[in-house]
This record gives sequence, structure tokens and C-alpha cells, in this order.
Amino acid sequence: MNVSPDLSLSIKRMKPYFLFSAFFYLLSMLWLFFIKPHSALDNFQIVGWVHLYMLGFIMFAIFSAIAQLGAIVSETKHYHVNIFKYLWMLLIFGIIFTLLGFYADVVFLLFGGILVLIAMSIYSIEFLLTLKSAKRKTTITKAMKMSNLFLLLGVISGIAMAFGLNGILNINPHSILLAHTFGLVIGFVLLLIMGISIILIPMFGSAKRISDNEFSGSFYTLSFGVMIMMLSPLFATPYLKNIAYAVTIIATLLYLYQLFKMTASRAKIIYDIWTKSMYVGFSSFIIAFILLLFFLLSENELILKLGMWILFIGFFGFIVIGNFYKIIPFLVWFQIYAPLIEERTVPMLHEIIPEKSTNMQWFFSTCGLLLSSVGIASQNLYFYYSGVTLLAVGALIFIITINIILKTKL
Repeated sequence: MNVSPDLSLSIKRMKPYFLFSAFFYLLSMLWLFFIKPHSALDNFQIVGWVHLYMLGFIMFAIFSAIAQLGAIVSETKHYHVNIFKYLWMLLIFGIIFTLLGFYADVVFLLFGGILVLIAMSIYSIEFLLTLKSAKRKTTITKAMKMSNLFLLLGVISGIAMAFGLNGILNINPHSILLAHTFGLVIGFVLLLIMGISIILIPMFGSAKRISDNEFSGSFYTLSFGVMIMMLSPLFATPYLKNIAYAVTIIATLLYLYQLFKMTASRAKIIYDIWTKSMYVGFSSFIIAFILLLFFLLSENELILKLGMWILFIGFFGFIVIGNFYKIIPFLVWFQIYAPLIEERTVPMLHEIIPEKSTNMQWFFSTCGLLLSSVGIASQNLYFYYSGVTLLAVGALIFIITINIILKTKL
């Protein structure tokens, strides 16, 4: 991999994306105080929160991280780097209108969906054009391309649901809800995390990287499962959904085996904030996977709710936050201090990270995840809101820490 300043975007240009991701994470945790945790999953209060968390926290994190990693992995310059000056504004307005659609009037979903689609389309087209000129074309770059396709299809299906809710299209929005969720959560976010983890775990965790052929097994299988699920609304049969579930389970098991191989090959283990975040993140992924398997057998909504909670807060949340603690300090060091190595003494990379605050954030967030999960499982509001309080404290420390790192100066 060619880590060159010519490929890496300016930290000043990407700073709004990192900060907005942290801001929406904090806002998402605070928003939970106004949501009844025992409401049905199709309740607009919960659906609105999911969109705030995924479009705000996760999407801004992906924009910021993949803008950096995508070009470096493929060893090519961005096709049109200036889009990142304005892309965040489109996404912000898209999020605002989408939330108004869930909490005020469904007509706003049309405006929010269109703005989000425009933002995602600009991001995806620029990224695909960047990958087109890639010097290194691997299964990981293919996974990035495929995840962008699922992103666009997922957003389009969401807009179709908004048209259905407003009576413009004669469709039942619930009939494509599963395809919409599967396309975005599994096809976009999970597939992207799988591909990037094949690079970041060996890089940050001193592990041996698996071969491109090994990763292709889980990549192609997961992609096939998502495509089947997204086509299922077109056919009046439950068999396609069951096939999609089965294929996705196989793909996940393949990935977990690959994950085990990488972690077992570690030459040394350094228990830094990244490692601890990965432990919580991937442990959450395994627990969520098992719970969702039980849901498919029992169709118990409480199990589904607990599995999705642990997947979103435990897996997505800790994976993003942990890698932010590696990516942001590296970009700051790379662009501020690296050019001065021959002129003066510069700090080591780990010295840029506020160790005390990152460990506090990890502690509060981990305790919050455990306590809120117990609250959901036992349907105990005291445990749930106590956990949410700890998660909110962790989120506040997270945004403060990210801001401190980004303000690093000579």
C-alpha cells in the first residue's frame, strides 16, 4: 500500500466530517432519552432514531474514513476531491428533512430522501471513478464498489417507501422494508466494514493479512445474499427471503473464520484503545449474530430488538470509534509532523492521542452498552436509561477527544 500525501486528503478538508460524525453520535445517544424502548420496531420514534444514527454518525464516519482509505488502498488520487467541500451540507439537510418526515409529516421524507440520494450519488460516483483508475484492483476494491451499489439501491428503495407512505405510488411500504434495511445495513455498512477490516486489523493489530482469494469467499457470498433479498419484493414468495438469510449466514460464518485466522496470527498484542474497542466491537458482532439467528427461529421481536441494538451500538459504534482513534491521529501526524522529521523532534503517533480521555470514553460506553442491553432484555427501564446515560457520557467524551486531536498544532 502506498501511503502518500498525494493520495491522502487534507485533514482540514475532512475535519467537518469527523466532527459531524462525533456530533451525531452524541445527538443519537441523547435522543434515546425521548424514545420509549419497548415500542414496536416499526414505530416512527425508533425508525427516526435509526436514521439519525445511521445517516448522521455512521454515514459521516464512512465519508470521512473511506475518502482517506479508499484512495490509499487503491493507490490512486481522488477523481474530484472538491466534492468533499460541499457534500456534508447536502447530507445535513437530508438528515433534517428525513427526521421531520418521521416526527412531523411524512411528506418531508420525500425531500429528505431526494437530498440523501443526491449526496450518496455524488459520493458513490466520485468514489467509483476514483477506483476506476486504481493501480491495485483487489477483492477489497471490488467490495468497495459493490457496497456503493447497495448504498444507492438502498436509498432508492427508501425513497420508494416514502412515495408509498405519501400515496404517490400504489405500493405497500412494508413490502420493501426488509430489502431496504438489508441493502443498507448488510450490503453497504457490513460489507464495507468486512473489506476495510481485512486491511486495518493486520495494519493496526500486528496480524497476518489473509489472502485476496480467502476474502473473496465471504465477499461474493454476502453480495449474493443481499442481491437475493433486494430482489425478493418483486416475487410473491417467502423462499427468496429464506435463501437470502441462509446465504448471508454462510457469508458471516466465513468472515468470522477469516477474522479468527487474522487475530490468531498476531505477533504481539498491544492493549491500546483500538484493541479494546475492537474486542467490544467484534464480540458484539458475534452476540448480535447469534441473537438474530435465534430470532429467525423464534420470530420473537424482543430478541430482534436486542440483536439490532447490540449490532448498532456495540458493533458499528465501537468499530467506528476505535478506528477514529487510529485514523485521525495518523492524518494529523502525517500532515503536520511528518514533513518536519528531519528538522526537529516530533511526537510519536500515540502521543497525539489523549490516553486518559479515550480510556474513559471506552469505559463509560462499554458499561453503557452492557447496562442498556440488560435493560432491553429484561424490559427494565431503570437499567435501560442508566445505560443510555453512560453511553451519552461516553459520547460527550468522544466528541471532546476528537476535537482535541483535530486541534493539534505545532
